[in-house]
Amino acid sequence: MQGSVRILPVCFLILVVTLQSHPFRALMPHHTHWFEEWFDEDYLALYAHRDPKEARRFVDALWSALDLAPGVRVADVPCGAGRHSLAFAERGARVTGVDLSPLMLRCAAEACRSLPAPPSFVRGDLRSVPLSGGFQLVVNIFSSIGYFEDEAGNRAAFASLAGLLAPVGVLVMDVIHPAHLRRHFVAETRRELPDGEVHERRELDEGRKRVIKHITIRRGHFERLIYESVRLYERDELAAMAEACGLVPFAFWGDYGGEEFTSESPRLILLARKKTT
Repeated sequence: MQGSVRILPVCFLILVVTLQSHPFRALMPHHTHWFEEWFDEDYLALYAHRDPKEARRFVDALWSALDLAPGVRVADVPCGAGRHSLAFAERGARVTGVDLSPLMLRCAAEACRSLPAPPSFVRGDLRSVPLSGGFQLVVNIFSSIGYFEDEAGNRAAFASLAGLLAPVGVLVMDVIHPAHLRRHFVAETRRELPDGEVHERRELDEGRKRVIKHITIRRGHFERLIYESVRLYERDELAAMAEACGLVPFAFWGDYGGEEFTSESPRLILLARKKTT
């Protein structure tokens, strides 16, 4: 085993199995969607800058703006490595996290295991979240909608999230602001990892309203190729999807501190409440 595992300071992951233990990974034929295989150790290494401090800032802003209190039921979907689930649980929320990646769920459970009342974590698909509902708050954070090439799949995911809400519950959906992405678009970058290097090539497909990323990770003689494709949503599109699911948009934020959305904002964050009957 020595040489096939490395310790990386990424998120909450303690032990990371590197690509050296999967030398043929990049050569294997792919018969699945990109998001079914990507969210693993390499993803955590690439997005290590998305840390608990950033998550707590966002949770603090939501807690104050929505006047939340300990005991509130929160669904974090998808929860990833659990940084937002942790931040909500630290404040006394009753949290359930859902993710498709078994590794992410293990990382999330490890991150939260020392809490007096840790969240529960469940494996599930965004298009049909395996929860019964009744949540006062449902959060979908860090551009986690729009994975599906067919818009019907994305609408199904939105409807599934909306269906988890209790009466007058709030859905929070966070995506990148398309205009900000276009203004600051960088087609190609290279950067170092603790044990390798990453080459990222990006393209904007305006016809399909998608941002596409081709990622190459190299560690010694080993190479892994990764493909990402995420739908870009404008403010009016998010509002229309919310309304189609019986929600009423009441705010749009432009960053994780709760600032009002403007044309210059880096993020586009929808806050929508379930309609009262």
